[in-house]
Formats: sequence, structure tokens, C-alpha cells
Amino acid sequence: MTQQHRGLKTALRWGIAAAFLALILWLAGPQQLARTLAGADPAYFLLALLLSIASNLVSAARWAHLARLLGLFAPTARLVVFYARGITANSILPGATLSGDMLRGYQLHRLGNSLLRSGISVLFDRVSGLWVLCLMSLCAAALAWGGTKALSSATLWQAAVVAGALAAAIVLPFSLVLGRWWGWLPVKKLVSVIDQCVEAMRALLGSRLGLLQQMGYSLGVQALSIAALWLCANAAGLSVPFLTLAALAGPIFIMAAVPAGLGGWGTRELAAILLFGALGYSAELAATTGILYGLCGLAQAILAVPLMMKRFNTEVDQ
Repeated sequence: MTQQHRGLKTALRWGIAAAFLALILWLAGPQQLARTLAGADPAYFLLALLLSIASNLVSAARWAHLARLLGLFAPTARLVVFYARGITANSILPGATLSGDMLRGYQLHRLGNSLLRSGISVLFDRVSGLWVLCLMSLCAAALAWGGTKALSSATLWQAAVVAGALAAAIVLPFSLVLGRWWGWLPVKKLVSVIDQCVEAMRALLGSRLGLLQQMGYSLGVQALSIAALWLCANAAGLSVPFLTLAALAGPIFIMAAVPAGLGGWGTRELAAILLFGALGYSAELAATTGILYGLCGLAQAILAVPLMMKRFNTEVDQ
């Protein structure tokens, strides 16, 4: 890829992020949004920040455990530092979580591990977390909306769409074991990478204890993240039942991971507006909830800046 193409790609990502921001301001109203942000409860936000930090610490430990299951050299303390750097990269570079994930994989490779296996560990860590999140959100939706008494007929079908999408996301990863359906892809290098991902996944499936431990890590990560989002909603003045928020957390967090914004900004807030709005909640409160949750990540990115300044090559010899 030429320098000009890289510049165009970066400009396109920044343009998409700006377009999302403009759409959010139009939906929520700039004055209403500013007023809601100014009135956010600092105590709720501080507690949300602490839970968000705890969630990322557990997430880093989960990644280290997964990398070791894949046969990689992955000291937990070192990967906590790598994970913190990834959070900072996510906040300053376009591409949502993609930028930080690429940095995480590269740093793990610098410890003497295979570059491809290092990247697969990051991919599996991300996918496993989202898979458990979808499972938890689907269970929450079943508990919150199962009786359908809390939903009006106008919003019942929208809740059904959310639940159906969550169910599809849970089933999707298992399609990889149903034949080699990706073999038709024209890019042979991509086919080879998917083959190695499937081989690694089958190796993981052979370790029941390891999978149970991964499930425990992921349950902890997502429970803390959902609780942090719920506290952000309360800080914004959005009074929403915890189970309802847990049901919507899956789509919101997945949209934040889509590489179309800047560190999750834009896609997360738009998803919150659409999902909460479908259930009758105001756009400015929903957008403020997403913004406050994003600020939790930004605060951690700022705290991790000193770790970004440390040279990578000094770590390889440690």
C-alpha cells in the first residue's frame, strides 16, 4: 500500500468518525446533550471508572491465559502492560479496537512468539469475550423480556430483532467446524490464515479445563463491563433496569468494536441511541451514557500513556 493510499484510508476513517459524531449530535440535540453531560453524577461515573479498570485487568489476564493455552510465552504482568498500551492506541488511532489489537499482537510477537500465533491469540481473546457477552445479553433479554409484559406491542418486534441477532452471533463461530466453506475465497493467504485459526480453535476445544477457565475470565470481564455501563447510565440520569441494559450491552459493545470510528466513539453512542430509543428512552440520555462509558476508556488511555513512551526493544531483553 502506497503512502497516498494510507493517507486516503486514514482520512476516510476520520471522515466516518466525524459523520457519526454529526449524526449523534443531530439525533440527541447539541444543547440537550451538553446539558445532560454537565449534570452527570460524578460519584456514579467514578465507580464506573473503577469497574472499567477492573474489567480491563481481568481481560488482560484472560488474554495471557489464552496465549499460554496456544503455547506462547506470555507472562501475565507483561501482557497487562501490553493491554494497557492497546487501550491507549485504541483511543488515539482510528479503527476502534483494531489499532490496539494489532499493537497487542506485535508486542506479544516481540517476546519471541510467532507473529501469526500472537495475532490469533488477540483475535481469539476478542471473539471469546464478545461471544460470552452475547450469551449473557441473550440470557438477560430472556429474563427481562420473556414475559413480554414490560414491552409494548410497538417495541416487541425490535426486542425480538435484538435477541435474534444475539443468538446468531452465538452460533456463528461454530460454523467454522462445518466444513471448509471459506476455501472459495480468492485470497489464498487469507484462506491459509483461517485454516490456522481453525486448527488453533480445535486445539483449544481439546482443553476442557482451559476453556472453563476462559469462560470464567470472560464472565468476570463482561459482568464488570455491563455494571460499568449501567453506572454510566445512572450517572447520565437514565433510569433503566439492569437486566434491560445487560440485554442491550451486547449490541452496544459490538458496535463499539466495529472499525468505523475512533476508539469506539460514534458507533457506540449511535448504537445506544438506536437501541435505547427503540425501547422508549431519550436520545440525549442514551448518547450521554455511551459518552461517559467512552470517557472511562479515555481516562485509562491517559493513565497508560507513560507505558507507551517506554521503548519496546528494552522489554525483549528483560
